[in-house]
Amino acid sequence: MRVALVVMPFSAGDCPSLSAGLLKALLLERGISCDCKYFNLTLCSLLGEEKYREFTILSPTNVLAGEWIFSQVYFGESLSSWESYSREILDHPAWRIGDGVRGLIREAGRLAPLFLRIAYESCDWSRYDLVGFTSTFEQTMPGICLARMIRRNHPQVKIAFGGANFEGPMAAPYLAMFPEIDFISTGEADRSFPQLCENLAQGTGSVPPGILHRNGGSSAGESGPVALDSLPFPDYDDFFPAFAKTFPRSGAACLTIQASRGCWWGEKRHCTFCGLNGETMAFRRKSWQRVAQEVAALEGRYNPSAIVFADNILAMDYFPTLLRHWAETGDGTSKFFEIKSNLKREHVTQLQKARVLFVQPGIESLADRTLALMDKGVSAAQNVALLRWCQEAGVTAHWNILFGFPGEDLDDYARTHEVMQKISHLRAPEVCGTIRVDRFSPHFQRWPEMGFTALRPLPSYRHVYPAGDADLHQLAYHFEYEHEHSHQVFGLARDIIDFGDAWREACLRRENGSLSVKRALDGGWLLVDTRFNRPRAAHRLQPEELFLLLACDAPTTREALFDRPAGTKPAAKARACEGLLQKEALCQFGAKILTIALLPDSFREAAEEF
Repeated sequence: MRVALVVMPFSAGDCPSLSAGLLKALLLERGISCDCKYFNLTLCSLLGEEKYREFTILSPTNVLAGEWIFSQVYFGESLSSWESYSREILDHPAWRIGDGVRGLIREAGRLAPLFLRIAYESCDWSRYDLVGFTSTFEQTMPGICLARMIRRNHPQVKIAFGGANFEGPMAAPYLAMFPEIDFISTGEADRSFPQLCENLAQGTGSVPPGILHRNGGSSAGESGPVALDSLPFPDYDDFFPAFAKTFPRSGAACLTIQASRGCWWGEKRHCTFCGLNGETMAFRRKSWQRVAQEVAALEGRYNPSAIVFADNILAMDYFPTLLRHWAETGDGTSKFFEIKSNLKREHVTQLQKARVLFVQPGIESLADRTLALMDKGVSAAQNVALLRWCQEAGVTAHWNILFGFPGEDLDDYARTHEVMQKISHLRAPEVCGTIRVDRFSPHFQRWPEMGFTALRPLPSYRHVYPAGDADLHQLAYHFEYEHEHSHQVFGLARDIIDFGDAWREACLRRENGSLSVKRALDGGWLLVDTRFNRPRAAHRLQPEELFLLLACDAPTTREALFDRPAGTKPAAKARACEGLLQKEALCQFGAKILTIALLPDSFREAAEEF
């Protein structure tokens, strides 16, 4: 039995596929030969590394540009044309697709036939008994196009698909639309896919649970979750040599590792807009010793530039164990984790010491009412505090601002814009945009209850797939919607969107400025304001102001603040507080007050002075 696992565009070109690497390792354990084909690198090379990266970052998932490009190859203009796609999708006010991204779509579209020919002719497909395609990042139509070429010339080769785009009920319509597909994995495939390959090798014809197949069969999931510590280390031996050969001057690639599955917060309170984890929300994690061992082994084998953890959320019990281990052993490789934004300053310090220098903290709003609608379990003040602590610690936090929720306070649009202007010395949000209803989210599962009056697949799906309403609704992951004030959202959010763009550009040019406490030449302390959207200013801080800045390092109430013992009288502290609020060194979020000026370590170390 010989298997090929194919990674198609538009998966990122700077890191290997976790699913392909893990499935290869599982197949090798069973004595099944397996090669991974990283054809995403092929298109990346043809289009250019920078353009490919821009495409994957700047082309929003909502327009399905990657799928549309290869749908044009498969179906021609029977479903869509550039004119209709531009008019109905790219011109939509929600997506704001500029000329730069449109140019990338056109260029990638012109290269698609050449890319497919190179991918097909790159190897002898008759050597394989089964070719499997993974699809998470707009990889479905690229994979189906190549699968058709393989099937036409090598009809004996079995074709399998799997990945997030086929989870649960989404898989079935693809079997009806695309005769090239023999099998689809509808969920976690750690057991089912290797077992399928073994059954095919033995000629039994038996299809295990979790695999949907053309001749009928169960789409039920695997029998119980797999124990993560029992999984082998992913095998990336095909990726790193291919990356080095394709991009010899790019340096090392990133390494993808998974320490956990599911979401411990989602088990308690599923964020209403989140469609991640599908039918496998239960949180499972590897032991910290196993993660440390895996990281050390894969670092030694591949020498990556950074490690990207694919977890939906960092396990909290890794702080005193795994992160402490990395800090004490001096593991110097930069790491990325998704985290929850209710962490404390000491947690951020631990992240920095463990070289977790890039995080996505799940910050999607600066408004308490909206965060409550999301069921986030955090406040706006906590979100801003985490952003500031990360910046002070040298940890890059990737975050977004989402709006358009049914039931949100419309006055929060203006309040959010005001807060954005005050914290412009921090890292800008990656995106300021409307929510999207995703399959498996509470918004999708209970949309009438959640305040939506209509729900339908994003219109871009009709430009990709020749399916009726029922099948489109079944295969779609992203949905558009209507609710009581959905028609007002873009008008309400104009200032947020425009300032977000300006802020982001200023950050890219490193010209957004700062708002920070600095030591004066005479030993005192200054509040120095150089934010790009505010007049430059400097203010000498008085003892009661120094006390307040430190006391409000984490969100606190006025009552708690003025009840704290200190030498300054309450009236003087109150005047100082109002002054710092006016100077925007402090910011008020409902009942909570928070320092938003950056505080250097030397300021904290000198706390006894005030």
